[in-house]
Amino acid sequence: MEAREHTAQVRYEDRIDREERFRKGHLPILYCSPTMELGVDIAELNCVNMRNVPPTPANYAQRSGRAGRSGQPALVFSYCSTFRPHDQYFFKRPHLMVAGSVTPPRLDLANEDLIKTHVHAVWLAEAGIHLGTSLKDVLDLSGENPSLALQDHVRDDIAAISPRERAVKRAKDVLSDIEDWLRETDWFSDQWISEVISQVGTEFERACERWRGLYRAAARQVDAMHRIVNDHHKSHDEKEKAKRLRAEAEAQLDLLTESQNVVASDFYSYRYFASEGFLPGYNFPRLPLSAFIPGRRRQKGVDEFLSRPRFLAIAEFGPRAIVYHEGSRFRINKVILPVEDRGDGEDIVTNAAKQCETCGYLHPIHSGDGPDLCERCGQPLSIPLRNLFRLQNVATKRVERINSDEEERLRLGYEIKTGIRFSRKSGGLSCKTASVKDGENVIATLVYGHSSTLWRINLGWTRRANKDQHGFVLDTERGYWATNQQDADDAEDPLSKRKRRVVPFVEDTKNALLFEPVQDWDDTVMASLQAALKNAIQIEYQLEDSELAAEPLPGRDSRHCLLFYEAAEGGAGVLRLLLEDATAFNRVARQALSLCHFDPDTGEDLRRPPEGKEDCEAACYDCLLSYFNQGDHAILDRKAIRDFLLRFRDAKVDLSPAVPPRAIHLELLRNQCQSGLEKNWLQFLEEAGYNLPSKAQLFLEKCKTRPDFLYDDKMVAIYVDGPHHEYPERKDRDAQQMDCLADVLTYQVIRFGHRDDWEQIIARHPHIFGRRL
Repeated sequence: MEAREHTAQVRYEDRIDREERFRKGHLPILYCSPTMELGVDIAELNCVNMRNVPPTPANYAQRSGRAGRSGQPALVFSYCSTFRPHDQYFFKRPHLMVAGSVTPPRLDLANEDLIKTHVHAVWLAEAGIHLGTSLKDVLDLSGENPSLALQDHVRDDIAAISPRERAVKRAKDVLSDIEDWLRETDWFSDQWISEVISQVGTEFERACERWRGLYRAAARQVDAMHRIVNDHHKSHDEKEKAKRLRAEAEAQLDLLTESQNVVASDFYSYRYFASEGFLPGYNFPRLPLSAFIPGRRRQKGVDEFLSRPRFLAIAEFGPRAIVYHEGSRFRINKVILPVEDRGDGEDIVTNAAKQCETCGYLHPIHSGDGPDLCERCGQPLSIPLRNLFRLQNVATKRVERINSDEEERLRLGYEIKTGIRFSRKSGGLSCKTASVKDGENVIATLVYGHSSTLWRINLGWTRRANKDQHGFVLDTERGYWATNQQDADDAEDPLSKRKRRVVPFVEDTKNALLFEPVQDWDDTVMASLQAALKNAIQIEYQLEDSELAAEPLPGRDSRHCLLFYEAAEGGAGVLRLLLEDATAFNRVARQALSLCHFDPDTGEDLRRPPEGKEDCEAACYDCLLSYFNQGDHAILDRKAIRDFLLRFRDAKVDLSPAVPPRAIHLELLRNQCQSGLEKNWLQFLEEAGYNLPSKAQLFLEKCKTRPDFLYDDKMVAIYVDGPHHEYPERKDRDAQQMDCLADVLTYQVIRFGHRDDWEQIIARHPHIFGRRL
């Protein structure tokens, strides 16, 4: 019996061949991913077996509907895994899946990145630029050392003014139908479309960088291996290995510049620009990482690149990880180092960052030791995490064929840490905040950021001997990862003398929600709420398990907050509803109660799911347990969160007022200034891009003082002092007012004298003013 795969990772030609063989009956079984939904002609198919219950009734209808299309009877059966809460939920409630209502698909039309790609597409059409079949039709590859600059005609077309003007007008017409939605965001303005079009040249160049990096790295490897092959002092084995590596690099160049059968290639121009986030592309991974898979040399085999979303690739393409493809096993043994990342030729470029141990907020360090206080919550920051290496594209080597007996031993796994940064608009954090209130008492806060930057950092092997030692050893000259000492079969690749321990990381922008309890809750409550709320949100909004992710912040050892983010490309736009829809959070809480075997109306413990045969004491695969949270199984307890969920069910969610655009807010502050020095101080903040104060000239009755400015969310009062504040009697009065503000109203007071170095004062308080843009 022969069975073959039919997934997005299989070459286009192979998929077509397998469809044809399956249709004719030469291939009796076809294993396929959701590509089955994409209109594959399966002719007289009469049996469909679904390995798991599909995410939604719509998916179920599509997949089951592939059988019985010629009018003949068909058998459709689904396996419900014991270890998947989703499967078990619908196994107990099959009518909700088989005969369930199909909810219209959700798309976040207010997603800035999504709208920007459509504006780029409008401009591309107006400019009439033909991108060809690969980037060799766009970039200059001529000569022995090609510049890889834009070809002259492409550069001229991008710089043309008339197409830009037409694109602005046409884009405004296209977006007019959703303008009301866009006006509700904090990023859209009357000038936004013009600004996007004005930056299109820079964005186009940026989108070409991954291709350039791959091409330069492959070309460099060809040259280096060619010199070894022609070096008569090298041994026969060294020359043979150099020939193999040269052939691999030449294959990479061929894949990058391929002009035949390119429609399904990752490097087909339009597909490539979609994956880089320049053009719309809903069915491609956005900003992916690629792994080079070498083909067989003595048998039929084709060199190819596999692409994965970067948040999956940080683990799946991690150092010395195993990749399974077409019945073979490949080890990630090498990083394809772009030429520009080599710095002076001696080392690679790395980064550093600090993460707040209270809220998980991330602070990239651009110089020195970085900030001392968290920009978001003001708590002290710990020592920085250094040698952060941005994981890019990787290469593999073939190892022995897949042996199921070894599968478990090879699954070592990594310790992955996540950090978040909200985007900055108008000089402040771009996020919405809502309070979850039980009566007049605030239980928790919800903070939503629509384009938050998330970092996922690979700290090392989960089972490493020294937990305080982070990262992996990388050969900074050749790009090889050092061997994994815990895996006896992991053969060492030849390393040069230039080695450095680095910590791989990736970053991306996602719609994200922070759930922050006002009081500290223990790990059992936080882990159980994480599982319950994630599952409840998915059921309430019919999301796939892969569309929503949840993690504790700052980590599993310190669960102060819960981070939820929309993992699907573009986002589903559901997390913001938990703040904007007055009853959304209550409905999610009811779903969570039902999932945890409680009556959502009375709170009565039902002890088991519908039609269940056994009672659930703490947690089961029908409620909180899943394959993906195995590390938390020992502490999950549905009963520990019952009272919390009941409070959430009846809570009121108060959304904080929206922040006006920076320009309008700045003008309001200027109009309230009572001196030219205060206006100069505001202008200083504006020119440097620092956070603006929230209010000006508000009289505080208890202390009989009127600070020049206030930062309400930070409880900070600002005084901009002119020369008259230097008189002794005025100094005494200022000191009394400062004492009152600190002792009675708990305000922090910061004074800016007319002789002071304002930049130096601001630098001491980055959590208040932010950082210079």
